[in-house]
Amino acid sequence: MVRFRITFRQPYGDAEVEGESVEEILENLRGLRKIAEQAAEILEAEAPEAKAQASVAVARVKRRRGKSEAVVALENIETYLLPSKFFSQPRSTAEVRQKLKEITGITFQSRKVSQALGILYKSNKLSRTGVKGNYRYFKKP
Repeated sequence: MVRFRITFRQPYGDAEVEGESVEEILENLRGLRKIAEQAAEILEAEAPEAKAQASVAVARVKRRRGKSEAVVALENIETYLLPSKFFSQPRSTAEVRQKLKEITGITFQSRKVSQALGILYKSNKLSRTGVKGNYRYFKKP
């Protein structure tokens, strides 16, 4: 069965609502938006550098129980690190992992961050240098 999901991307993570129909989601949209804004206010008071820059994504999705750690790492890299100048110089998996921990507060497994970086390399969003086991990833100028 097809389900629908709306996601508000926030610096602290995603706030989302899922439903059987677009109408069901729209009924719950105001409540979700209010919760996302309140969470951003609380977290911004605790960490002023966290800005509540919400973007909305609407998508048709298959029913899933959750996201794998590599997918979450990939989403965070694409959301926070790729748009910034972080990859203007070659970065190791450990450096990316540390930066993700600073930004999200989540300690990702090294192999999951490496997997996410490999996906970005294969999709030509990042380049890499070095030998297997010691790659450093960077953004093409």
